[in-house]
Amino acid sequence: MSIRFRYIVALALTASLITLSFLILSGLIKEQKQDGEIINIAGQQRMLSQRIAMLAASSTLCKDNQELGYLKQDLAKFKQNHEYLVSLEHLPTQTFNTYFQQGQLDSKVKNFVDIAEGLLTNARCETSPLIPVQDLTSLLQQLDNVVSQFEQEAISRVDTVLTIEMYLWLAALVLLSIEAALIFFPMERQVKRSINALEHSKELAQDAAEKAEKASKAKSEFLSSMSHELRTPMNGLFGMIELAIDNPEKSNLYLKKAKTAGRQLLVLINDILDISKIEAGKIKIEQAPVDLLQVIDDVVSLQRVYCQRKGLEFHYLKDADLPHVIEGDITRITQILHNLLSNAIKFTAEGSVTLKVTHAKHENGNRLNFDVIDTGIGIPSSKLESIFKKFEQADQSTTREFGGTGLGLSIAKQLANLMDGDINVVSLSGKGSTFTFTMQAREAQLPDINIVPSVNLRCAIIDDLQTSRDYFEHIVASMSIEPCSYESANAFLNDKPFSFDVIILDLSMPEMSGVDLLHQLKGLKPPKFPKVILISAELERLEDEQEILDSIWKTHAKPINRRELENDLSKLIEAKPVSRQEIQELNKKKRVLLAEDNEINAEIVKAILQTEGYKYLHVKDGQDAVEVCKRHKFNLILMDCNMPIMGGIEASTILRKTLESNTPIIALTANAFAEDKGECLAAGMNDFLAKPLDKDTLLITIKKYIG
Repeated sequence: MSIRFRYIVALALTASLITLSFLILSGLIKEQKQDGEIINIAGQQRMLSQRIAMLAASSTLCKDNQELGYLKQDLAKFKQNHEYLVSLEHLPTQTFNTYFQQGQLDSKVKNFVDIAEGLLTNARCETSPLIPVQDLTSLLQQLDNVVSQFEQEAISRVDTVLTIEMYLWLAALVLLSIEAALIFFPMERQVKRSINALEHSKELAQDAAEKAEKASKAKSEFLSSMSHELRTPMNGLFGMIELAIDNPEKSNLYLKKAKTAGRQLLVLINDILDISKIEAGKIKIEQAPVDLLQVIDDVVSLQRVYCQRKGLEFHYLKDADLPHVIEGDITRITQILHNLLSNAIKFTAEGSVTLKVTHAKHENGNRLNFDVIDTGIGIPSSKLESIFKKFEQADQSTTREFGGTGLGLSIAKQLANLMDGDINVVSLSGKGSTFTFTMQAREAQLPDINIVPSVNLRCAIIDDLQTSRDYFEHIVASMSIEPCSYESANAFLNDKPFSFDVIILDLSMPEMSGVDLLHQLKGLKPPKFPKVILISAELERLEDEQEILDSIWKTHAKPINRRELENDLSKLIEAKPVSRQEIQELNKKKRVLLAEDNEINAEIVKAILQTEGYKYLHVKDGQDAVEVCKRHKFNLILMDCNMPIMGGIEASTILRKTLESNTPIIALTANAFAEDKGECLAAGMNDFLAKPLDKDTLLITIKKYIG
């Protein structure tokens, strides 16, 4: 029962009690008023009887007409009063007995009246009493008793009123006590609770306001740093393009640096997209076989270069029993490791950075632990909780000194949580930090690969990292090319360096780098120089004399795109050489439909298709793509997902389900997440390419579907 309902009931009861008291007391007061009137009349009767008796005994009654008039008037009043008294509805019992039973007062009064009326008729001058004195005394005594009886009845009524008033007073006290116990005390408690709740809400609101103010300040600082972080690579991008335009002879070098700046810009954009995806709850973690050792090697190869560039030592420690292949999301694992290592390098001025990978076996599932240990500036204990919040760093001054947006750790921790893992940190200010990334380690198997017919080719793999050598051997052997690995450039030189058809060479190695090895090989002046595929995490820093640059057949940036490397190797094992002109002639027979609304993106793709000799038709929305496919046949469709009027997903669904077209469809989209890829494949698309498009990847994908 609510307080409000109880309060209403209490008010109704109080009002009812007050109304009842008013009605009862009003009735009793009316009765008391009547009692007073009756007592007054009864007393008047006694006085009138005496007056009548006195006038009747007067000697001048026969002569004095005035006294006779008085007697007549008093007798009429006496008679009227008597009739009123005996005709009362609720005549007291004792009074009734006095009038009509034992006392026979009614008869006496009537007799008295009859005698008095007779006296009026036959007035005489003798002085004699109206009735005997004894009878008159009895009459007066009885009239006096009647007055007393009426008074006693009135007193009894007054006592009753007092009793009722006392009970009403007690009832009011009881009702008020009940109201106090059931309504006012609970209401007081509720009011106190409400006040306490309001005070608590006020405190929460003040805390929220303070947090909002801090968040607003953090976002403002974030926007400031983000503006700087975005403009820096953008400035490099535009600047290098300008230099390439002004210096055509060095355009290749400048454009490579512009591409590097573009990649930096893409990393920042991906961070912002990751945050928006995570907050919207739309990010999904892919579960697919991941070559763990190769992933770690790719990360280590890239981050070790950054360490060496800063003059830091880099240590890589791992358990011997690490699973070779696990189930997970290779993109997200790589992203987290790169973030933790790049942060460690950024905030370490001297000393070392260490990556320690351990494998812990548990009954409820094995786990991997990645410890990133640095000897950098450390983090104060009071700031450890805030470093994983969006837009925040341990100290905003670090943003100005070291750069960064404050998004990386927040994204990394949330991605780790989505993978049923976590990221924790232990740190002391000025003494370095240890970030620990844990994740599940469910072992898996890599999918089977198709082995091409055996070819008489030998490949030398020169890399100081064992995991890299193992990975390249796996790729080379899968293409039936004979691999031979060397852990250093000197080991390769001490063997038979010119007995190989192709060399996969790491650029950054201790003692002798990849470029130094090429200088040594050039100095030997071999009759036939092998094909050199240069692998490096910093191709943009490759600057040397043209002769050395000309000796490099292909370059690949770490982490390696396996598809691109296999495409290069496949060119060495073709049955017969095919000229570019022959390829273009063959491609002229292929018809490609490009659905892309962005003019710049369309120009890029059209230029690539035109260079390779493909025939193409360009439309700007999915509806036009569907209409064109109704009238023409195409070998391949390049479909942008986000277009006006009709998007690529809807258009692909119509092509597959309504038109029943089996033409291969490749998605072109800036939404480069696993869930976006799943949506494209569910709509009937055959493949998925993320923007910005890479030329080699685009051409390899096209060849995969139309030869």
